[in-house]
Amino acid sequence: MEPNRDALPLTGPQYGMWAGQRLDPDSPSFWTAEAIELRGPLDLAALETAVRETLSACDALHMRYLVQDGEVVQRLDPSRPVAIARLDYSRCEEPWRQARAWMHEDLQRNADLAQRPLFATALIALGEDRHLWYLRAHHIALDGFAYLLLIHRVAELYSARVGGRAAEPARDWSLAATVAEEAGYRASPRYLADRDYWSQRFGDVGEPVTLGPKCAPGDSSCSQRSLLAPAEYARWQAAARGHGVDWAAWLIASIFAWLHARSGARDLSLGLLVMNRLGTPALAVPCMAMNVVPLRLRIDPQQGFDGLVRAVAAELRALRRHQRYNYEWMRRDLGLADGHAQLYGPVVNLMPFDRGFVFEGLHSRAHPISVGSVEDLDITVSPMADGIRFDIEANPQAYDAATLQAHHAALRELLDAVIAEPATAIATLAGRFALSPTAEAA
Repeated sequence: MEPNRDALPLTGPQYGMWAGQRLDPDSPSFWTAEAIELRGPLDLAALETAVRETLSACDALHMRYLVQDGEVVQRLDPSRPVAIARLDYSRCEEPWRQARAWMHEDLQRNADLAQRPLFATALIALGEDRHLWYLRAHHIALDGFAYLLLIHRVAELYSARVGGRAAEPARDWSLAATVAEEAGYRASPRYLADRDYWSQRFGDVGEPVTLGPKCAPGDSSCSQRSLLAPAEYARWQAAARGHGVDWAAWLIASIFAWLHARSGARDLSLGLLVMNRLGTPALAVPCMAMNVVPLRLRIDPQQGFDGLVRAVAAELRALRRHQRYNYEWMRRDLGLADGHAQLYGPVVNLMPFDRGFVFEGLHSRAHPISVGSVEDLDITVSPMADGIRFDIEANPQAYDAATLQAHHAALRELLDAVIAEPATAIATLAGRFALSPTAEAA
């Protein structure tokens, strides 16, 4: 691709991140980061070469954003700089703690979408045979699936180099086709039908229910994380089959039951993260393509959990036909574009795609370092080879550590309860998992 090509417009997901950053231009809250732990005899030179080649090829990481003739556009920095920091904590008493401290400090850097790089990367030694590859990127450049595409390519290039093989040819990671595909959608009748669907579904919506006070997001989040045993995934799938649905619908129904029990409210909305890549050029391009769509449900406490599962499955079927419509467009249509007001409470991020990758001769594992700022609660569930990642990230202005831990524990216990008694009444679950008076006072 020619480096002096014309500017490109922003896609809906990119614009959402740009608009969020504009509300607080100096905020570091839109940085995200992962660290890949590599155990074994690492060839550092091969890894550095693989990282440099991969990140240099990714257009989304080298864009600069500016306002041109009243419109926000993106231009590619033709120099494609990739600076790789080298850090060595192998002689420290607690190398992992020291590395984490450095990464969290790195995440406090101010963002500048017009002038500065949208990412940073480092190779960190924790011991003779233990290293981290760290990547920080602005959310306008990468979503979670995009990270995975980059990690797979680095692993592929590294493995080919140390194995003495030729790597697969470079991918075309330009953004032009992704931008053009969205323009085609916006000019189609489907776009108008989707807009009508969301305007009708949320035209009368009020403040979404949350489990904490409404607070503007801070520059970071607090986390309650766990890795469930691999056998739990099989239990979930079996429970879902018993209701005639997939595990995602079953899990989302469980989260609705939990939110009702903890809040006492009946009109509830969750935010669902959706990939929106299938059938589009973005399926093979690392970029920001993720959308969030609100799922609204009216809870009937006298209904059994089995009825709630069916209701959620029906709502999901209706919603999926319209999930291409970007969330920022919904907010604009409803007059919410210039503030932090949302159409949902907790956000649910189900990651069913394969997160496995192979660095030849090494044992590898991904560590989530930052998901960026969180408006309220973000629930992330990702089945992996060694278990199920089951995390809740929270806005630290709204939830302290003890409260977050209690919510996390209650959700896990409720999942066990609805497996044991799949037809139990929602009112019974609400009584069992309601907040204690002490917690409510806090």
